[in-house]
Amino acid sequence: MTIVGLFSSTAEASPPDTSSMPQLALPQATPPEDVATGPVFTFTATGASDYIFRGVSQTENAAAVFGSGRVSYDNFYVGVGAENVNFHNGTTAEYDLSVGWTPVVDGFRFDIGAIRYGYIDQPTHTYIDTVEFKGVVLHDFGPATFSAAVFYSENYFGAHRNDVYVEERGVYRITPKLSISGAVGERQGQGQGTQLNWNAGAAYAFTKHIALDLRYADTDEHDLGRTYGAHCTAAIKASF
Repeated sequence: MTIVGLFSSTAEASPPDTSSMPQLALPQATPPEDVATGPVFTFTATGASDYIFRGVSQTENAAAVFGSGRVSYDNFYVGVGAENVNFHNGTTAEYDLSVGWTPVVDGFRFDIGAIRYGYIDQPTHTYIDTVEFKGVVLHDFGPATFSAAVFYSENYFGAHRNDVYVEERGVYRITPKLSISGAVGERQGQGQGTQLNWNAGAAYAFTKHIALDLRYADTDEHDLGRTYGAHCTAAIKASF
């Protein structure tokens, strides 16, 4: 999920996907292609004024803390993450497990994999853990990067129905440290109609390890409660 969004009530809350964490662009060195680098380990810690997943607050508009780790090798990766949530049903935390394959074909980068969102302190007789399958394609056009993503779940957040989420995202690098970005997403739940969300913001990398993201996010479902309303968020991320 994006540190730009999550849901309010148990019935409609959306599980976060690791892509939901703040999209903070940090400069990264690219090793020469002829050098074998072995496994690459990455660790991140993020503090944010809100946890927004697909336009909806997952923390009742309160602050959130995220931590994650990932190991990548030969276009494959495995990742873990955790963050606090508040669904007003006793659930206090979320953990994310992800696995994927990231091939590159003719300049197009792909991310094909799966994410499991698990929740701690769920109410008795409630099971909202969710598995999503994802497919993402990205392409660079000079200083800009555009991506399209599809997420699919057969049992979305314990609702016992299929759910599809589609998102288009664009990032433009103004300088090596400053970028602007925006995204539009649509969620289609079986028998539930559609829900739109969008966000726009800017990120600044103070160093190759520290970045700040300022973002506006909103949905077309304000009548579902304040967690579905407009949000302005700030997040700072450390990556190692």
